[in-house]
Amino acid sequence: MIRLFISKVKQKGFKTVMRICFVRLKYFIRQIFSGKSLRESWSRTLFYGIKPIEYDDLVREREAQVPHPTDLSYQPLVSIIIPVYNIEDRFLRPCLDSCMEQIYKNFEVCVSDDNSSLESVKKTLTEYEEKYENFHVFWRKENGRISENTNSALSIAKGEFIALVDDDDLLEPYSLLEMVRYINEHPDTDMVYSDEDMLTEDGSRRHDPKFKPDWSPDSFMSIMYTCHLCVIRKSIVDKLGGFDKRFDGAQDYDLVMRLSEITENIGHVPQVLYHWREIQGSTALDMGAKEYLKAASENLKKEALERRGYKAHIVWCPLKEVVQCFPIYETDDDDLVSIVIPSKDNFKVLKRCIDSIHNVPAGVKFEVIVVDNGSNDKNKAKYQKLLEGYGDSYVYEPLKFNFSRMCNIGASHAKGNIILFLNDDIKVAGDGWLSNMAGHAKLPYVGAVGCKLYYPKGCAVQHCGVVNTAAGPGHAFYGIEDKDIVMYGGRNLLPYNFSVVTGAALMVTADKFKEVGGFEETLTIAYNDVALCFSLLEKGYKNVLRPDVALTHYESVSRGLDDRDSEKTKRRIAEMERLYELHPAMKGFDACFNPNLKNDSADFRYE
Repeated sequence: MIRLFISKVKQKGFKTVMRICFVRLKYFIRQIFSGKSLRESWSRTLFYGIKPIEYDDLVREREAQVPHPTDLSYQPLVSIIIPVYNIEDRFLRPCLDSCMEQIYKNFEVCVSDDNSSLESVKKTLTEYEEKYENFHVFWRKENGRISENTNSALSIAKGEFIALVDDDDLLEPYSLLEMVRYINEHPDTDMVYSDEDMLTEDGSRRHDPKFKPDWSPDSFMSIMYTCHLCVIRKSIVDKLGGFDKRFDGAQDYDLVMRLSEITENIGHVPQVLYHWREIQGSTALDMGAKEYLKAASENLKKEALERRGYKAHIVWCPLKEVVQCFPIYETDDDDLVSIVIPSKDNFKVLKRCIDSIHNVPAGVKFEVIVVDNGSNDKNKAKYQKLLEGYGDSYVYEPLKFNFSRMCNIGASHAKGNIILFLNDDIKVAGDGWLSNMAGHAKLPYVGAVGCKLYYPKGCAVQHCGVVNTAAGPGHAFYGIEDKDIVMYGGRNLLPYNFSVVTGAALMVTADKFKEVGGFEETLTIAYNDVALCFSLLEKGYKNVLRPDVALTHYESVSRGLDDRDSEKTKRRIAEMERLYELHPAMKGFDACFNPNLKNDSADFRYE
């Protein structure tokens, strides 16, 4: 701790570090006095007590180090689309200035005024139109709200690409340059989005950055994360018919949802190129500020599911602070989930697992296959009696412990079209826990599906997705009490794409499992689940975490913890090296984890 304190003082100065410590301490004390436990108070302090203080300085330091070369061979015309309505000059002028001052010069600004009654709007827009040749205004004669207003701006756009900007937000001078640079590097791009942050109403401070993943369709179905800055090929927008006024308030969400159904050429620039201003009553300040957004969000998702031919129903996040809904995909009557459980000489633990599986409504038909690699005669007899009582299958095959081999053996005996690999130290809970995972696993583009795992006696996270950090694969939000906490965009509450989910509870359809060759048997103990997920990614599938399914994991009671034994630590390191020998392109890379985040940690920090 002393060494860490000294290093922080060297980086930031004594006064800054003391200010941060003081803020964190006050936050921690407030949590205690509000009645929360010490553990939960510390978890909340870790997530909320320091980020707003450090971000502004940190991001400006990083941005100063990013080069912005201007020698682009391809320089398409980009039309900046700005729908305007009754916006005060103190917000409108900075927005327009940030657009007109772009380093990239082949652009135009296309504004549509939705028949504003505020006199300053017409005066300001006329002034800019007269001053700049590449500034154009569409004057609407009647108010049509946001979608029709944006479509009017689109109607005068001549660009090959459009960039969507709100009338009170700000761009960086190099925002268009960086987006066009990406298009130069990826000429098939139909849409590219950037990272963004929030700007206080007075413009004095930036905070709450949105460091986004690369294109993640399941994350997008949960939350409209692409947002700004968004640059789209205009021919695609024209093909889609522009914005749909039925979804006013969520019209950009609907547009990108439809766009993603006709193209996979969606890119991401991991730089903060857009500043979303907080104004009282705006959705930037509070997603719940406009109730009609909830209806629009739910309806556009229902229509998307119908277009795609997916059977599903929409549910809302139970935590009120997260105003988001997501689908639960349905299974068919002929679906069968084969639950494969490796186990040896671990009767009490296995019995708890098996009993919970049979006593909690699964929501889908299932079979259980226990693979035993050599229990003694006494435990073998207990296993047989337990499993025969439930009508489950028992595969006894003595061999040296090899988790991958045991799972592959279990899969070879599976009759189901879907397979769940489950540790014997898991206790299941929640009606429909199995069907919620199975319905998602059946989607044609989905690879592995995981769930949230808690430690016993509480809500401390053992698994909520795996991040492939520079230090190797690590469990996201490991050990943090997540009761009533929103972790980085709701990743502990909403279905999100992760590159990896743990093999302690990993589901995949039987055909996809066979397609990638099953578990890698040279990885006998560790990282075999990571390798399987990597193989699925390399085939083009997306892996998904469903945190609405929360099970209890009595972690590693079967074989102990690797980090408490030097020999096991050596073995784990060797198996990590083997993992990246098999998947060299994945070393240090995670498309679901933004490079602006701390790359040696899995908790989505940026300090």
